[in-house]
Amino acid sequence: MSPKKYAKYITTECFSEPPPPGFLKRMEEQRQAGNYFEATRMLSLDESILKGSFYFDCVWLWNKHGSEPVQMEIAHTHDFDEILGFVGSRKENPRDLNAEIELWLEDEQYIITESSLIFVPRGMKHLPLLFRRIDSPVFFFTGGNGALYGRTSGNEE
Repeated sequence: MSPKKYAKYITTECFSEPPPPGFLKRMEEQRQAGNYFEATRMLSLDESILKGSFYFDCVWLWNKHGSEPVQMEIAHTHDFDEILGFVGSRKENPRDLNAEIELWLEDEQYIITESSLIFVPRGMKHLPLLFRRIDSPVFFFTGGNGALYGRTSGNEE
């Protein structure tokens, strides 16, 4: 049987590049202090995986350990528009995240407790991203109209 013509447009894997060392160091330091979350990277897509596609990444956040917030990301900017999404998983009320997530848009702090989409226009400084509480799984995704994920500021070595 010959391969299907459009099968290349369906991906079931997470092919993204490994995170930068600064991210890994920050996450490990927090873990050693007892503050961490359990997560599963699910799917990713960008120009390196499928020519012509845009960047997209999604993760299940299962739970958070420790009393201090876990900082996942630092403040940064992009030369593309980006969307951040947080979706609750409880059947009885999926709009309630049953979690508390802190993020910043420029110099304004926001505490996210409901399923949300956040639009970040190109060039807008956004984050840091801190997870204060995760009491039920949260589906977290990011996507942007850039072919590859990249930052114009806030790069981590």
